[in-house]
Amino acid sequence: MGCCLLYQVGENMNTSNLTNNQKLQRAYDMITSGDDYFFIKQGLRALNYLKKRGYDLVTSCDVWHLLDHANITPNNPRSMGLVMKLASKNNILERTGDYRPSKRKQANQRPVRIWRFVK
Repeated sequence: MGCCLLYQVGENMNTSNLTNNQKLQRAYDMITSGDDYFFIKQGLRALNYLKKRGYDLVTSCDVWHLLDHANITPNNPRSMGLVMKLASKNNILERTGDYRPSKRKQANQRPVRIWRFVK
């Protein structure tokens, strides 16, 4: 299990002591490990689709909606965070600082970040 993102039972998964670069490296390691590679790729494609359809603002719920309808599911639902982070790091999205309740039943209306597409 050579990837640093795979943990042994009981191993501390707290990443609060990592630098932003180390956190980003973990994200890239997750992609190259093959774990949810297809989901992440399709999530980024879904964002591109939404941008081409004229969306200015987007949340992860919008991406989930498209992927759920295409029957694309992750091995780990936290991979959606990686989709959004990669889109931000690659100047596809930027944070707005605003939140709204999630539309997804699984999320129990928890606040989700609203992102803006970079022009």
